Amino acid sequence: MPAVDCDSICLREIHAEILSLMERMVAESENALVQKFRAGFNGLDRNWRDLGANNFPVTAFLGNITPDIHSDIGKLLELFITYRDSLFWEQTYSREDGVVGDALLSGYAFSEITGKRGPFVSDCLRSGAGIWAPDVEYPLHWHEAEEIYWILSGSAWFQVGREASRMSKNAGDIIFVPSSTPHSFVTGDEPLVMFYLWQGGDLRQVSEFDGNVE
Repeated sequence: MPAVDCDSICLREIHAEILSLMERMVAESENALVQKFRAGFNGLDRNWRDLGANNFPVTAFLGNITPDIHSDIGKLLELFITYRDSLFWEQTYSREDGVVGDALLSGYAFSEITGKRGPFVSDCLRSGAGIWAPDVEYPLHWHEAEEIYWILSGSAWFQVGREASRMSKNAGDIIFVPSSTPHSFVTGDEPLVMFYLWQGGDLRQVSEFDGNVE
């Protein structure tokens, strides 16, 4: 699907539509763990700010995904696909940090919508979407915030808990990660796109890992 260029007025509307969809998905979810994040939308600053655009090569994978626009999951995915070149994508880690390898560094990016650095500022809810390339491992890591991964497209093997077994999850599935719980995932043979939610603790905390990558 080709990307669409978006000026600042258009981008404000797109961010607002993304926010509205995310908020509705959480509000209407029957999952009790997702419901824990409902209150976070009440405390965010709805005054929009223009972050500009920033991109990574991995977002090109979005152009190969065909969303099912008959569901809110598909509609949210479609917005990130269509306007991928106009959004601000970022990464948490760098090669200098030495905590993740080159495969992950070249194979992921995320676009924050609410949070300390999002277009809608919040100190209590960090949310947005992330994309991971096929066959990428995000090794065991942890942070104080509790987290929801809501898969929009693709699949992955998730581990939540240091001694837990990996479990296969697909589009539509929801994974809850309690505070300070080690977790990891390995993507399948298609790109993985997820709606994420963080709350509690420092919303921009850099995750901790067992050790540095050699």
